[in-house]
Amino acid sequence: MPVSTALICVAVAICPVALAQSTPALTLVADKQADACTDSLRWDTLGTPSQPTGITILRSPLHTSKRLFGIIPNYRADQFQEVYKPLTTREKYDIARKDSFDWPNYFLLAGYAFQSQIASGGFSHNGGIRGFGEFYGRAFGDNVIGAYVTEAMMPSLLHEDPRYFRLGVGPFWHRLFYAASRIVVTRADDGHHRLFVSELAGNAAVVAITTAYYPDSRSASEAFERYSQQLGNDAISNVLTEFWPDVKRHIPFLKPAH
Repeated sequence: MPVSTALICVAVAICPVALAQSTPALTLVADKQADACTDSLRWDTLGTPSQPTGITILRSPLHTSKRLFGIIPNYRADQFQEVYKPLTTREKYDIARKDSFDWPNYFLLAGYAFQSQIASGGFSHNGGIRGFGEFYGRAFGDNVIGAYVTEAMMPSLLHEDPRYFRLGVGPFWHRLFYAASRIVVTRADDGHHRLFVSELAGNAAVVAITTAYYPDSRSASEAFERYSQQLGNDAISNVLTEFWPDVKRHIPFLKPAH
């Protein structure tokens, strides 16, 4: 999805609320040795919990929404899985299709295109309605190409999982680091953690492909800027996915019904 200053502002806004949360402790259901084993429960360097023998970890019951704020398509989001289940190639392409063509995108991309047109010198100066169509086409192309390359094509070829697995529990700063680092670390289809090549190399490929319809942005510095923005946008998306359910519980009209 195209980078947006609005997403950055929202991420900054929800951080104090998320930080103020009383971090839910891991709920432990164990046998008679549970108390003795609890102290050994720790977080490894990849951000996933190690599990002592005889202890079952019950994760936060909060649902991971497939739309951020109920609007922005976010179908690669999922809840943390104690028993990892890989995606099939068809499921990876299904995620890319939904992230590309879910109905809110058409309106969100229109807003982004209009914002870009104004920022580039003004609506009239950039061709008015006809110019808006060009900006919209570029935004739509970026979104579709980006989704299919990084969520379907490369993950299928490299046997990587494009999903973001929400932790839902743990200290704020740990969850923040975990969310941001998932643009670098992912799971392979065999369940092991590995470098997220589909994200890092995939976005570089997307920038190279989409440069064809950005005639004024073909220098190396401008390409690198677009690449950095996309990685930053994905990191912010992960952070919002991680904390939005927590924040939503404190907004009266968004509280889930009991």
